[in-house]
Amino acid sequence: MKQAIHKNYVLSLMLCLIMLIPMFSASAAQAGPDQYVIDKAGLLSEEETKDLEQECREVSMKHNVSVCVVTISDFDGRDIKDWQRRYFIKNKLGMGDEENGIMLAISMAERDWGLVGFGSTKSSFTTYGRERMAEIFLDDLSDGNYYDAFSEYVSLADEFLTEAEDGTPYDTDHKYKENIPIPFIILGSLSLSFILSLMIVLSWKRSMNTRISQEGASEYLKKDSFTLSDRSDIFLYHTVNRTKRQKEENHMRMDSDSSGTSGKF
Repeated sequence: MKQAIHKNYVLSLMLCLIMLIPMFSASAAQAGPDQYVIDKAGLLSEEETKDLEQECREVSMKHNVSVCVVTISDFDGRDIKDWQRRYFIKNKLGMGDEENGIMLAISMAERDWGLVGFGSTKSSFTTYGRERMAEIFLDDLSDGNYYDAFSEYVSLADEFLTEAEDGTPYDTDHKYKENIPIPFIILGSLSLSFILSLMIVLSWKRSMNTRISQEGASEYLKKDSFTLSDRSDIFLYHTVNRTKRQKEENHMRMDSDSSGTSGKF
């Protein structure tokens, strides 16, 4: 009797363990890095780091893709994308069996930035996608609004990952929010209407003016009332128009490869 009870107990215990295996596997798949925000350059306050860490963790757990931010003072002059790949692998920042992740890195020495995708996440962040993301967050980055830039990057990563999970990653044939904003359309329509109305009014005004302009002042004098002994043209003023040359923005020069994009800010 005791043997039967003991046998049933062992079988029940084994059954429980078997049922728990998928739960442990799922938990392992979701496990991410201990830290998603590594601010070695000291660009963020303690409160900003805490808030950004929470944002990264939520998006990472939602998609099972590590969304990381790393800042450093100097990456020793190497290509920042190569530096990111080594750092990401060495510190085991990926998630899942394929070590999925997206990493934004900042080096303050030469004001370099890099955005690199890892694992199967590469297909979610195409070359177009990475460059489009950079166009959006680089303005804040260049202005020194680091928390705003990093937070924007995390929000964009969430949107891009969601779109990729739906089977339509953002790319050249499926662009991200590049349509003209409605306020600009309205403003353009009003401006065009004003210009057309002004042209019509000026046209009416010219048609109502019956006076004929004369080329010289002599046309307005009575005949033989004035004699001009000498005539010459003297230019009193000289007008020069100068157009300011626009400087090329450093942060718009981007270098991209199969999984990463970098530039200056």
